[in-house]
Amino acid sequence: MAERSREFESLRGRRVESWVGVEMALREDVTGHGAQFVDPEVPCLQLIRLHATLEDGSTMGVTTYQDDAEFGLRACPGAQVLDADRWAGIYRWRPLTELPVGQVDEVTVFVDDCVLAEVGLRIGARPLLLIAAELAETPTGRLSFRRLDESILAFTDPASANQVPWATARPAEWSCG
Repeated sequence: MAERSREFESLRGRRVESWVGVEMALREDVTGHGAQFVDPEVPCLQLIRLHATLEDGSTMGVTTYQDDAEFGLRACPGAQVLDADRWAGIYRWRPLTELPVGQVDEVTVFVDDCVLAEVGLRIGARPLLLIAAELAETPTGRLSFRRLDESILAFTDPASANQVPWATARPAEWSCG
């Protein structure tokens, strides 16, 4: 756990120039119109991979890892940026211009159930909260937010993470916004 924390903390003082990622659809098929990636009720991105390009051209990947039944976040210094042509259907590769760029001033890691559950960053005076979690579509078409799951939810407004209906409890004192 200490090594995983240090990997994220190594971003402090570095400059993020840009982000790219592989986004996973919120819903597989919406009334025959294909995958749905945006919903006004969802205040975050759902990603399976995330890559930051840093000031010196190096990269920092973010992915998840599994520890027993729970998933946590993992930083991967020097991770290769994935090829855009590999992703289709419920996945799409794209530049993530909505995520903050600039100097990383703060890094806060949160451990839960023995995994690195969340990472809070302050980049160029803007927050970014990454949570090991996933959205699952219920039979009624609603979305269920599940923590410690295999995707990455990226919130540019960390306070909104306290507002969503989590199916698995999220400690309220983890406000890093």
